[in-house]
Amino acid sequence: MKILGGTFGPVATNSYVVFAHDGGPALVVDPAAGSHDWLAHTLAAHDLTAEAVWATHGHWDHVVEAYRWADKGIPIWAGTGDEEWLAAPAPFNPALFGNPPVTPGVIPARILGDGDRFSVGTLDFVVMHTPGHSPGCHVAVEETHGEAIVGDLIFAQGIGRTDFPRSSHTDMISSLHRVIDELPPATRIYPGHGPWGVTMEEATPWTRMFM
Repeated sequence: MKILGGTFGPVATNSYVVFAHDGGPALVVDPAAGSHDWLAHTLAAHDLTAEAVWATHGHWDHVVEAYRWADKGIPIWAGTGDEEWLAAPAPFNPALFGNPPVTPGVIPARILGDGDRFSVGTLDFVVMHTPGHSPGCHVAVEETHGEAIVGDLIFAQGIGRTDFPRSSHTDMISSLHRVIDELPPATRIYPGHGPWGVTMEEATPWTRMFM
């Protein structure tokens, strides 16, 4: 299993390409502002076919270029709770991003909820609904390889903010308790911002400072 990442846009958002091996299907995660060309180059360099684009949640910085993939016929997947923000990405929180340009919206082809599963080639992911940062935040865990795409729930040295529109600190604390309790300490995390590939064991002491 390989997860390749790059950082893009005004708030340094991580975008990822996830795949089992070269020459197969891949999942594109969180197409940030300015990520398209890098993502397309990474897919081509590894002879990959984008099977879907998955948005870990609906905040503008994570979905702003989803339409560029939808225009190619690539299905967009998202978690339940933030669908309307994918349909109209820019207007919901101008104070957070300095009035970002109006961005074409997308209608997700698949809405994933807690306990749902999806496959990318030989990789099998289980979805956890982890609201707090936004109502529709979700984590995708590949249990066999011990990897988790965690969006803006938990970072290498912190957690996602809960002072945004429709955020909930109470929900965030519950979601953090859940991932700490349910994910093995050796699980490597791939967050929406900051360093990736650290383990839950390494991240948890920092997380508990905010709980």
